[in-house]
Amino acid sequence: MIKQDMIDYLDSKMSEANLDFDWSIEWKKRQHAIEVSFTIYAQTDSNLVIQDIEGTVNTENIIQFEDTICFYNPEKSKIILEDYLATIPFDFKQGIEKGSIDAFVKILRIIVTEGQSDLLDFSTDPSIETFEMEWNQANFEQTIQTLKETNRYNTEKVLYPKF
Repeated sequence: MIKQDMIDYLDSKMSEANLDFDWSIEWKKRQHAIEVSFTIYAQTDSNLVIQDIEGTVNTENIIQFEDTICFYNPEKSKIILEDYLATIPFDFKQGIEKGSIDAFVKILRIIVTEGQSDLLDFSTDPSIETFEMEWNQANFEQTIQTLKETNRYNTEKVLYPKF
């Protein structure tokens, strides 16, 4: 039996979830990391000028927001943790439990849905000065615990890709 790797399992769970936003998975082989990026959009009021963190001003009536969550190997990865919305460590030899990925997909849907709503508010309400996504680590850990308590947590490991 062929063991499923982290990328394949993550991709299949995210595809099965029919997520209402654009997403992609990228394997950073040299960094020993797997990045999950997502993008959300909002239409803006034509009179509202929105400037991003780099000083770029929107020229169309649509703004785009992208962020990334990283699965990484704490022993080998050389990533800057603060560059990501969230970072989730895994064991390089053992991989990660399927239940953790299941909980990740569930929490990602909630976080991005709330973020989409907040982005729409930000894009139409001049009194809201900033927009930022927030990962809730406590909710992620609680979701894992709930899955364990209800016997829906899969302890089978998915391995780090070797190809």
